[in-house]
Amino acid sequence: MVKNISIKKENFRIMSNFLLKYKEFILLTIIVILLVLNIMNSRAIRTDVKQYQKRFDYIQSEINSLKKKNEAIDTKLSENYQKINVVDSKIEVVDKNIKIVKKNTDEKVGNVDTFKPNELELFFTNRYK
Repeated sequence: MVKNISIKKENFRIMSNFLLKYKEFILLTIIVILLVLNIMNSRAIRTDVKQYQKRFDYIQSEINSLKKKNEAIDTKLSENYQKINVVDSKIEVVDKNIKIVKKNTDEKVGNVDTFKPNELELFFTNRYK
């Protein structure tokens, strides 16, 4: 058992001497390994950025397409508003004509009410000659 402990102590001394002797080399190796891993990971990140850039470009093209469609719809809307305004003005003219005809008809109906029977008979006979 004593022999086993002495072997362990000897191994420990050898390991300690090795670490002291090559401490700088070991640290430098660890740093190089970490640097290589960092470079590899950064390339993967750049690849992801390219994918996102492609997605952004696609979305931008879709937005441009929708803007063009929206402009076409706006043009049609303005054309339809103009047509509606024309129709509205025609309707206003027809409404005015209807009011004039209605007023004239009301005057004639009112005048017929004031006719005496002889005048009424004369009115119809003259009208249908």
